[in-house]
Amino acid sequence: MNTWLKACLAGSLLLSAPALAQADEDDPYAYPDDEAARATEKATKEDDDAYERRRKLVDETDEFREAAERENDDGFDKLSRLDDPNLGVAVELGGGLLLVDSARGDFSDNRPGLGVRATWEFGRSLDSEMLREALFADLRWLFASLSDGTDFIKGDTRLHYFTLAPAYLFRFGQSDFGFYVQAGAGLAYQNTGITVGDSETKVNGLKPVVQYGVGLRGRPALSRSLHLTFRLEAMGLRRGYANDIFFGGSAGIGF
Repeated sequence: MNTWLKACLAGSLLLSAPALAQADEDDPYAYPDDEAARATEKATKEDDDAYERRRKLVDETDEFREAAERENDDGFDKLSRLDDPNLGVAVELGGGLLLVDSARGDFSDNRPGLGVRATWEFGRSLDSEMLREALFADLRWLFASLSDGTDFIKGDTRLHYFTLAPAYLFRFGQSDFGFYVQAGAGLAYQNTGITVGDSETKVNGLKPVVQYGVGLRGRPALSRSLHLTFRLEAMGLRRGYANDIFFGGSAGIGF
């Protein structure tokens, strides 16, 4: 009996071995080229997914930038205006020495000059960070008086300069100070009274004037919306054939 069982078991093992071998032969063989192709396809898919994510991020960034640069009607404002909310307007009182071109042949008649100046930093209205801090304009009135003659004949002259002049400021780094150049034009009003004995004759005249000059300007902050403004300047005033020169300074408040 045992011999018969052993014979049956040996026969079944002999029959199953070819079947197992046939099953192994039927399995597909993984060639190296197929593995490389599948790896390349997987890497390409991952790259495509990463590209789509980056593209969506760039699109969202562009949309936010465009929205941030819209006008206030859309609910956004320029970041530069948020950082510095000042209007860019200042008023200053000034004084100095006015070298009036002498009619007597001397180099000049030196007289004190006084005046007031209103400044508008119009560069703040432009969409340029560089020009925002560089461009400004002055509306100015400057006054000086002259007196000459003898006890019998004498003349008193009063000079009024009204000018409008834009300027360009070269800042010292990121500080509140800088060097500027300026040129503009306006009118010079001259009022002269000539006295002979007890009789006085009035002579008035109006001439165009060209203003030009250089200077130093500062506007240190006193608070978030208030600045101290001041100038040191050398300015020429050309009226007809006369060329007057002013050396002085001014100080005031900026908003």
